[in-house]
Amino acid sequence: MFYTGGLPFNLARNPYFRKAFMFATNNPVGGYVPPSYNKLRTTLLVQERTHVERMLQPLKETWSSKGVSIVSDGWSDAQRRPLLNFLAVTEDGPMFLR
Repeated sequence: MFYTGGLPFNLARNPYFRKAFMFATNNPVGGYVPPSYNKLRTTLLVQERTHVERMLQPLKETWSSKGVSIVSDGWSDAQRRPLLNFLAVTEDGPMFLR
């Protein structure tokens, strides 16, 4: 997978990746079909984004009472295209916005 799929080697250090393989080797998973390319990039991606936004909502609700700072950072890539990052920073930590 790493060589043929172009996966980064540090994925092997990911505890969720390792846990999934350990589970698969210790449990019968007959009939399991992994998600398709399109499902990964559409339905499942939207579901995960919704999940992350739901988890961040309590933090966003503290912005009006605790305060928030918006910071940005930017540079150009090798093709001289601009790349801008915007983060919200609170006492609880930073959150990537765009």
